Amino acid sequence: MVSRRTFLSLVAGSMSAPRVAFAQLETRKVALYANVGADLTQYDVDVAGAALTKRATVTLPAGVQYAWPHVSRRYLYVATSSSASGYGPAGTEHHVTAFRIDPASGALTKHGEAIRLPTRPIHMTTDIPSENILVAF
Repeated sequence: MVSRRTFLSLVAGSMSAPRVAFAQLETRKVALYANVGADLTQYDVDVAGAALTKRATVTLPAGVQYAWPHVSRRYLYVATSSSASGYGPAGTEHHVTAFRIDPASGALTKHGEAIRLPTRPIHMTTDIPSENILVAF
């Protein structure tokens, strides 16, 4: 009988395995974006070596609350707020910022100016074709 751990390992392995043939190397780059406060950092993911390589950091107007990709995967929308978490003090800086994602490197470059929001954003998504952003606050 297959254990839960074995099954999940097989699923995770199949997601990173090459699609054409087992003997071919994976050529697709994988990027990971992580934040601490207002700093959003890009890491390259080495799936085979199980390693992260830090690449670049962009600083946003306030702490990251939520991020959502464009359906094309060419843009990343990031909601930020200066509000403290939980029941902490309410902040005064709330924005949505769009970034262009470089298809070769995964690097983020600002795409236009940040859009000011009236209050802290708690969720964000786009419609199916990614023509509109919906921000809940």
